[in-house]
Amino acid sequence: MNPATDPHPTVAAVGEAAVLAVLRGPGDAHSGDPVGNGDDAAVLGPAAATVVTTDMLVEGTHFRLDLTTWRDIGRRAVAQNVSDVLAMGADCSRVLVAVAVPGETTTDQIAQLSAGIHEEAARSGAVVVGGDLTSAHLVVVNVTAIGTLPDGARPVRIDGAAPGDAVALTGQPGRSAAGLALLLAGRADGPLQQSHRVPVPPIGSGTAARLAGAHALTDVSDGLLRDLAGVARASGVAADLVVDALPVDPLLAGAATALGAADPDAQVLDWILDGGEDHGLLGTFPPGATIPPGFTVIGRIRSGEPGEVTVDGDPRTPGGWDSARSVN
Repeated sequence: MNPATDPHPTVAAVGEAAVLAVLRGPGDAHSGDPVGNGDDAAVLGPAAATVVTTDMLVEGTHFRLDLTTWRDIGRRAVAQNVSDVLAMGADCSRVLVAVAVPGETTTDQIAQLSAGIHEEAARSGAVVVGGDLTSAHLVVVNVTAIGTLPDGARPVRIDGAAPGDAVALTGQPGRSAAGLALLLAGRADGPLQQSHRVPVPPIGSGTAARLAGAHALTDVSDGLLRDLAGVARASGVAADLVVDALPVDPLLAGAATALGAADPDAQVLDWILDGGEDHGLLGTFPPGATIPPGFTVIGRIRSGEPGEVTVDGDPRTPGGWDSARSVN
């Protein structure tokens, strides 16, 4: 069919330039930089400190096209990178996107992907300043997110936790894991399922944590226990969590029951501690610090075996996601 008359021509039919035009989004995004989207490279304006992170989504490993939409893939790809910028105590300002798709992908699907990318970038206060496109047998979306810190501000590192610090968390962990379980069970719609498809990073909370004097900060992507153990290990300390202090979404109990869990309470706790992919922020704050709004204190940092985490006083080996072990 003629690409000019086909309402949804494929990527192979229209060519790279046409697809890149769709990915750039409507109009010319004005970032205030000397060179923006559309040239060989973006040229960024001056900044006291620049925070850069990159991450990718691979079809079959991080998402399934039968369980999500192209728009939500775009949103998720941006959101999970923005979360890493927030975890340094910064705000995201720019995004670059590299996409690999099969040749039979339609321009309508690319338009949906682009809409999600630009929508989530805008929600985060960022603009898309460039990217790349190639062909592949699977869909791959790689995002580079860039943030800035003001003059004199230090990034909040993962290795700064100290004995006596309060451990605090944004959001309600476990929603993404419960949503995935529901999706795999054939339950396509619901707020938990959407939490898995598109995490919602707490915009502004990274800066708030930095201004409140947070000693350490990370995002919860691999599971609450695994990420807290990472903070503790890097900082040379141990951590204690209190189950009754954990923020629990009431929807989790309903999901566990609907899925026929033998022990719904235990299933809910597993999702909260080891689920991952919620992309909230996990920080430690010194004694006397005012915990920022949106954070819930869930435990304490103490001296001990570096990386050890106890739950109500009992050691627990973290589950969660391990990228290296996921590779076949």
